[in-house]
Amino acid sequence: MMEGVRNAAAGLKGRAVSGPHGYKQIPELVERSKRRVANFYDDLEARLSSVPFVAGEFYTAADITALVAVDFAMRAFAMPIPEQHVAVRRWYERVSARPSAAA
Repeated sequence: MMEGVRNAAAGLKGRAVSGPHGYKQIPELVERSKRRVANFYDDLEARLSSVPFVAGEFYTAADITALVAVDFAMRAFAMPIPEQHVAVRRWYERVSARPSAAA
């Protein structure tokens, strides 16, 4: 997702890649990143259709990482969880309701 954000944000013009050197933004990478987010949602749906959490039966760092990715996708790309992804929606409601998610 950062690839897309860095290549879309006006404030990062000429800084599409982090580090000491400047790089031009490539608009095509924004669209590719959006496709990757859509694929991520599809893959996450497939996984969460058979287990309650990303790594299986228990909440782990994998869920934290996925939660951050979903939150970032929703904010940075305005890409909410697709309506048809019921397992991801159920998981998201569960993990985002945890007190640590509000921290």
